[in-house]
Amino acid sequence: MSDASTAARMDFTGRVAAVTGGASGIGKGVCEAFAALGADMAVVDVAADAAESVATDLESDFGVDAVAVETDVSEYEDAAAMVETVVDELGRLDCLVNNAGIGESKPFAETDPDDWDRTIGVCHYGTLNCSHAALDHMTGRGSGVIVNFASDSFKGNDPGLAVYGAAKAANVSFTKTLSNEVGDDGVRVNCVSPGTTRTPATEDWIDEHEEGILRSYALSRIGDPSDIADAVVFLCSDAADWVTGQVLSVNGGYIRG
Repeated sequence: MSDASTAARMDFTGRVAAVTGGASGIGKGVCEAFAALGADMAVVDVAADAAESVATDLESDFGVDAVAVETDVSEYEDAAAMVETVVDELGRLDCLVNNAGIGESKPFAETDPDDWDRTIGVCHYGTLNCSHAALDHMTGRGSGVIVNFASDSFKGNDPGLAVYGAAKAANVSFTKTLSNEVGDDGVRVNCVSPGTTRTPATEDWIDEHEEGILRSYALSRIGDPSDIADAVVFLCSDAADWVTGQVLSVNGGYIRG
């Protein structure tokens, strides 16, 4: 048991976090939460200008060092170059958050292999690529944390999200297996599974269906990026240093069967 206070164990001063999909939505919220706790940040996104804007704001608002790293996480070479850039520019990589994801609601019979490749490429292969690229650095140092992203869609409750849900279910399995493989190397691996969260990507859909959506949530509100970000930074902090291989649903008490 640590002698440090809980507040001290949530301090990321001197540490570096990289967040994929960090230029908007949940990823941007995660970047802000880390920076507020003192972490230097790598904002990793395929949208280079948006990532640069977020990095600039993080430096201005929180006084941390921040870099934007243009990355297509579905390409292994990009993921490897991203990790190299983060270590070169910020000195280390303590926390990797595999948040990047895409998904379109459409019945499976109306999709095609190109749709599957895009969704699985970002949501699952992106997680594999970035995790693999980061592991040598983390295991070589004897410490590190990876947080992957599922979605409560991985439970099969959301018609229209068959491929997206399957990719997220794969992330859950990957998290549990990888955590067992790298625990002896000082690396923890966990997974966050958000419920419906208000982001630029979901705003229109939520506005159209909010009344019905709320009937599925015990806490009777839609999630905000900060709700998910708080869970991510906890799992990356020393306050969670005996937590690995877990899936944390952050979903306002999702109650639909």
